[in-house]
Amino acid sequence: MNDDNITRVKLDPKNVSHGKTDWEKVEAMTEEDINKAAEADSDCLPLSQKELNEFRRISIQVPIL
Repeated sequence: MNDDNITRVKLDPKNVSHGKTDWEKVEAMTEEDINKAAEADSDCLPLSQKELNEFRRISIQVPIL
């Protein structure tokens, strides 16, 4: 790995970022509101039932060291 391509960031505990999300607005959304917002987002459209049916459950086993 090349250190030239790594950006290191230190967070300032005195200047904490809380983001810009209006959580009260999000929590007040109904299922219908959520679905409308999802359908309006062309970057991440909801999957159809046909697409969801194509998903398969897999099991990944990680060895314990």
